[in-house]
Amino acid sequence: MNQQRLKNFLFGLVAATILIAVMIAGYNFIGQPTLQRVFQIFGGQMPVGIVQYITYIAFFWGFFEMQQLLRQVKYEDGSLHLHLLPEQEQWVLSPDDLNELKIKMIDFEKQHKYLMVDIIKKAATKFRADKSVSDVLSVVSSQVKINYARAESKQSIIRYIAWAIPSLGFIGTILGIAQALGFAHQADTPEGLANITNSMYLAFDTTLVALLLSIIMMWIFHELQEKEELLHTNIEEYIIENLVNRIHLE
Repeated sequence: MNQQRLKNFLFGLVAATILIAVMIAGYNFIGQPTLQRVFQIFGGQMPVGIVQYITYIAFFWGFFEMQQLLRQVKYEDGSLHLHLLPEQEQWVLSPDDLNELKIKMIDFEKQHKYLMVDIIKKAATKFRADKSVSDVLSVVSSQVKINYARAESKQSIIRYIAWAIPSLGFIGTILGIAQALGFAHQADTPEGLANITNSMYLAFDTTLVALLLSIIMMWIFHELQEKEELLHTNIEEYIIENLVNRIHLE
């Protein structure tokens, strides 16, 4: 686990701990039955609520991972507004212009690291080597695909967490049903009936919480995927329009 991922996990652990503490306090100190039941659903009854607590840790870990990636997307999107390439109509680029452009990108890269700057630099290098516009286009498209593949690989832990959250809910359901079956021989006593009821609460509450959190997480995750794909598409379009299509062979 890298340092940033560990930090996101710790943030998730802290957020989940705070949330479960609120639920426990609400369950134990609010006497109103309806509200008490709500706090129970969300893990306020310990140790029964331990499954919800673990689910919260997973959810907040995934949430902070997605927020980190969304910040990266926003940062990279800023390169599209820096006017790194000529955008005026009828502007053409000569081989000398591309050499100057590469030097400019190298200097710019000393202060700001952007994916688009790296692609422009590699495109200019490829043109200097081959003097082929088609090869430059191929380099741009290939590098965009590589960058997008790297971005998707960073989402692997998020996909795992998105799968794990409902699975945790189902585990809680199995535990609750198994526990209820353990009290089946006491079903004819008030105490046994209460134990069975609490076990069934565990069975269904954990799945309910997990599914609710899964809906929220998947909505944010799909937003991240949409912005990530749009970013790389816009970068490729910008470079093709303002670099590849403007190269003029003398």
